[in-house]
Order: sequence, then structure tokens, then C-alpha cells
Amino acid sequence: MDKKQAQLMEDDNLSDNTESVIGPSVKIDGDLKSRGNLRVDGTVAGKIKTAKNLLVGESANITADIEAENSVINGNVQGNVNVSGALMLGKSGKVVGDILCGSLQVQEGAYFAGKCQMQAKAAVPVLPVEETK
Repeated sequence: MDKKQAQLMEDDNLSDNTESVIGPSVKIDGDLKSRGNLRVDGTVAGKIKTAKNLLVGESANITADIEAENSVINGNVQGNVNVSGALMLGKSGKVVGDILCGSLQVQEGAYFAGKCQMQAKAAVPVLPVEETK
């Protein structure tokens, strides 16, 4: 994760740049799509897709597949998570589902049950190692 991504992933900074907030008292049954940064503290059942960053707050309960550029998960997620950039599972984060991401950071206390696959960066040819005699 580069410095710019790390800065975007900080809760306060991401909140400052958030375009849409789903508050703790909000419940959405259906798909949620955004082109900007999104913060979810409420309940969502369906799919969540944003072209930017997603912050899942501690009070969030999500039963949905997620797609985002970068994401910080501090709440409960039941569903597959597809993040093209950086994904951070915070100490109170819980994911039950498969993860596909560019990079992954897991804080102590986070819970994850599923498969995780990191996307390969630009293909770099692997050369065979020559044996020395």
C-alpha cells in the first residue's frame, strides 16, 4: 500500500472525503451503487458497488457482495469482497465470504472466514534459477 492509499484508508481522512453516508439507523434492502467515496454504518442487504473507497463502520451489518477501489472494514460483512486496491480488516472487522484484493492488511482481532486471493500486479517474467555445480 503506498502513502496515498494509506492516507485514504485512515478513518478520519476517508470520512472527510466521503460523498455518501448510510447512517446507523438506515436499512437498505437492494443494490447500492456510487461513483464516490461511501461510508456504511447501517444495514445493507443486496450489493454494494463504488468506483472509489468504502468505509464499513463498526456498527454496520452488511449482507451483500462488495466491490470498491479501496476499503476499510470495521463492521460485519457477509458476502464476497472484491477490492481492486487496498483492503484493510480493522480490529473489529468481520468478513464471512471470499476476498479478492490488490493488497491486504489484517489488524489483530479481525475475523475472516473464506478464501482470499490477491490480484497479480503487472506480469513479471520468472526466470529459471541456474544450478551451480
